[in-house]
Amino acid sequence: MKPLASFMIALTLTTVPVGLSGYHSAAAQEADKEKPQKPKTRRSEVLGKNAFNRVEKAQEMMVEENYPEALEQLHAILDGGDRYKPYEKAVAIQTMGYVFAAQGDFGKTISTFERALATGNLPPRVANDLTYNLAQLNLAEDRPEKALELLTQWLAAIEGDPAAEAFALKAQMHLMLDQFGDAEKEIRLALSKVEEPKQQWTRILLSVLLQQERYGEARPVLEDAVERWPGVRAFWQHLTAVYYEADDEDLAFVAQRAMHTQGMLTTTKELSSMAQLYLYHDVPIKAAEILQAGMDDDSIEKTEKNYELLAQAYMSSREWTKAIAPLTRAAEMSDEGRFYEQLAESYLQDEEWARAEANLIKALDKGGLDNEANSWLLLGIARTRIEKYADAIKAFRKAGDDDDLAKDAFRWIRSIERRLAQQRRLEEQADG
Repeated sequence: MKPLASFMIALTLTTVPVGLSGYHSAAAQEADKEKPQKPKTRRSEVLGKNAFNRVEKAQEMMVEENYPEALEQLHAILDGGDRYKPYEKAVAIQTMGYVFAAQGDFGKTISTFERALATGNLPPRVANDLTYNLAQLNLAEDRPEKALELLTQWLAAIEGDPAAEAFALKAQMHLMLDQFGDAEKEIRLALSKVEEPKQQWTRILLSVLLQQERYGEARPVLEDAVERWPGVRAFWQHLTAVYYEADDEDLAFVAQRAMHTQGMLTTTKELSSMAQLYLYHDVPIKAAEILQAGMDDDSIEKTEKNYELLAQAYMSSREWTKAIAPLTRAAEMSDEGRFYEQLAESYLQDEEWARAEANLIKALDKGGLDNEANSWLLLGIARTRIEKYADAIKAFRKAGDDDDLAKDAFRWIRSIERRLAQQRRLEEQADG
């Protein structure tokens, strides 16, 4: 089980957002929520009346998504020469950054915020908030080294104890740089500062543990996660893999059943694998229900393999009649005769000798049987039951070529010969 578990962990790890390829990733969205608000533009502050009006107008245009007009208002300040103070121009540049952010152009947002900071004309508190913004944006733009540099600069400049979110953000940066020790230290610090962990922070901690194959330590974290967020598929996937890694197949089965119950398994592969698990754990009727429902609503592909699995589930449930339809479809699709052989066995169970004979002939014609001699023996039995004695003897002689079946085959032949001899005696007596 361990190689399988390692593969599952490696596969499902991609569902945990340890890296960020765009601003709308989970980390970026969280960062966006934490961004300091735009500077207030009350007239009582340093902005003069004209600059205040233009910045306020630009913000109104942003709300209306009229970005060209917003930029025009801000460029009027920047191009206004000595009419506007250096501070007012710095605020205009900063506000232009928010305009680009609203349009989703985060490359321009970053360069514009850097330009605003470079003026040196923003108050220290505003400059520090903008530094934090830049750290978040660089992280979202997949520049973790620059992001970490900016966040470290921000931490050095603030007064008092930083909020937990800052340590979680730093942990994300270390994780993207594969600095697992630093990432773990920062995320555990963030988690220690809150009463209830955030889901994204739990994902970071799990990424650290799972990427280092510390499955035993990840297990209690995952068990807590599925209780807090039962609808998150990734946590169940990881937990299942960790259970397999610990050779705890029963708990792994419970976890996968929970995923199925919540509708988290939707693909052909996932649903058929779930059915196989029910078969493995001796619940064949449940396996049949999953497969039959999936084929009925087309969520499970109608392949030879899946028809075979459905037939196997029905046969394991002793539902011989229900096994016939999927076995027939598998037999028609296969290049080998084994499905016709299984189909014949189902008919033999129901004592439908003629149908059993017909399918055994098809099985032998197609070939590729694991035990061809046994099929000849079954064919002889079916023909005996429908009193095709001459053909039955031929089939038994074929079966008798196999040393393991020779004794049984010739016993059947002797039985037929005795029966035929008795019939002849009765006919002679009747004629006499």
